[in-house]
This record gives sequence, structure tokens and C-alpha cells, in this order.
Amino acid sequence: MFNLPSFRLGRLFGIPLEVNPTWLIIFVLVATTLSFTYYPGEFPGRAPWVNALSGIITALLFFASIIAHELSHSLVAKTGGIKVEKVTLFVFGGVAQMEEEPAGPGREFFMAIAGPLASLVLAAMFFLAYVGLSAAGVTDIVWAPFQYLAFINFWVALFNLLPGFPLDGGRVLRAVLWGIGGDQLKATLWASRAGQFIGYTMVAVAVLGVLRGSLDFIWFGLIGWFIAMLAEASYRQQLLKATLEGVRVSAIMSPAPVVAPGSMTLEELVEEYFLGGRHSRYPVESAGSIIGLISLSDVKRIPRDEWATTYVAEAADRDLSRLLIDGGEAADSVLPRLTTPGPGALLVVEDGRLVGILTRADVVSRIRRASI
Repeated sequence: MFNLPSFRLGRLFGIPLEVNPTWLIIFVLVATTLSFTYYPGEFPGRAPWVNALSGIITALLFFASIIAHELSHSLVAKTGGIKVEKVTLFVFGGVAQMEEEPAGPGREFFMAIAGPLASLVLAAMFFLAYVGLSAAGVTDIVWAPFQYLAFINFWVALFNLLPGFPLDGGRVLRAVLWGIGGDQLKATLWASRAGQFIGYTMVAVAVLGVLRGSLDFIWFGLIGWFIAMLAEASYRQQLLKATLEGVRVSAIMSPAPVVAPGSMTLEELVEEYFLGGRHSRYPVESAGSIIGLISLSDVKRIPRDEWATTYVAEAADRDLSRLLIDGGEAADSVLPRLTTPGPGALLVVEDGRLVGILTRADVVSRIRRASI
């Protein structure tokens, strides 16, 4: 669900802004709740179309506030030399995607605290706008959205300050523990455990609420579950980075991989390699040179009745710019290229020769050996 491709909104401060299709779920939920529950309850007597318009505008301003929250993290990161790939809105809010983690606890602290501070500033600005407009006798149609936005941004700041990964407060906690103990991995472990505790506590509260007949708690429980899952994933990612730090690709790759001829048909490939072999993907060779990578999923994209007339070279992934890596590269630096929706494997070359293949299984094997 969360792997759906996002679409680009534009750029702010040189940072790409994207919206994932799952964001429409929460946008519709927020807009309808405001239009049909909040505004009719707080301001009875309004025309339905006024409430609907207010609900949509308020929802848009709320998500603009979320973008501002994430951009604040990103701008602090950029001042520290960290490249920000994009900011994405999705079903559970927003996330700033960065190429690397901060190099020290000080930078981590300032990057983490920037988001909640931005939300508090927005809350103060919206509150002042609400107070000023209402005191001037302006209609509540104008100032009511500011009143709501002041309230919601204040709670966004407080919620994000909860001391557990992946929330901003969890990153603050990690920065403090990292600064005190000097061990980033151990600091990540404790911040992640705190995040799991917070997440599962939210799930438990949600279950009790639903059992008492309040379905409003379902969304609260989903957010809690999401926090718990991300907290665990954050520690695994940090453990992976620590395990592979200083390790070269050549040390963990599978050497001398079996190569499939590009002149072979897909039918022959399936029978001789996928059915008779033990791998799910193979480097492809033509005229003595590596031209790409063929996987079982590549084969399945071709209709079954065309396997006998389609050659491996035609069906292979031939984007060598993303497939080839050097054996001397740092293993942790190439990990993002192994993640979905990437090719699932990288071809290792030295002096123009294929010397190995690197897969997720190779990385997992290295981690297991390190943990023994």
C-alpha cells in the first residue's frame, strides 16, 4: 500500500515535494470530519456548503503545516551538508527522506527539534490571527479555520515530542543518549524501544476504546501500530549500517556467479536455470560482455506463449548504470540500491570483469555472521 508511486507537487528551497496516493485517505477523512462534524457542531446554523468549504480549506492548510514541519527538518539538515532527496505526504502525515544520517548527536538534536518548533511557531501565528480577527468583529467563517489550526499544530508539536522513535522526540532522545554514551547504535536501541512502547500503548488504548463502542479509536490504533513498526525498523536499519561500516562489497558478495547467455530463449532459461538452479536472478552475457540482469519476475512479465521466441537479452534489465558496482565500494553505501523497487541484485565488476553478484541474501548472511 505504501509503495505506491508518489506524484511531484513542485519544489521549495530546492527540495522536491511529493504526495503519495495514500495521502488522499487521510485528506478525505480530515476534510469530511471538519465539514460534517466539527464545524456544524461548533458553529450551528451555517449553510452546509460553508462548512464544506471551510473543511476543505482547513484540511489543505493543515497539510501545508505538515509540509512546513518536514521542511524545517530538511533545511536544518541541508545546513549540515546532508542532501534531502524529497519530502512526501502520505497516509500517516509527512516524511523527509535524506541520503544519510547526521554525523553527530548535536546535528541530530537540532534536526529533530526543528519540526516541533516549526509547529509551535505555526500554532502561535494561527492563534494570533484567530484572536485578532475575532476581536475585530470579522465573521467566524474567516477566523474559525485559524482557531482550529492553532489547536491542531500545538498538538502535532506535543505528539511529535513524545520520546520514542520514529517521532521527533525519539530522535531528540537518541541524540541525548548518543551524546552521553558515545554509542549511536545503543542510543538507537533505547530510542526504538521507547517508540515501540509508545506505539503498542496507543494500540492497547485503541482496542479498549473500540471495545467500549468508540470507533474513533481505530485511527489512533493504526497510528500506534505504524509507530511501533517504524521504531523496530529504525533499529534494524541502524544495526545494518553498524554491521556493514567499513566493509567492502567484495567481502560480502557471492563470487563467480553463474551467467546466463543472452542468446538463450526464456523457455530454455526457465528449464535450465530457474527450475534446475538455485538462484532467482542471473547476470546476462552477450559476445563476452555483461549486458544486464535477468530475474524470474522479468520472465513472468512476458506472456507464457512467447517464451519460446523471446531471448534472454530482450527481457533482461539492461540498465547497467544502476546494476554495476565496484568491488571496492563501501557495502553500506550501496544498500539503498538493493531495496525495493530496485533490481534486487547488483553486479560487481573489477577492471571491467564480472567478479561477483551482491544480493539482499548476501547482506543478511553477513549480519548473521556478525551476530554470532
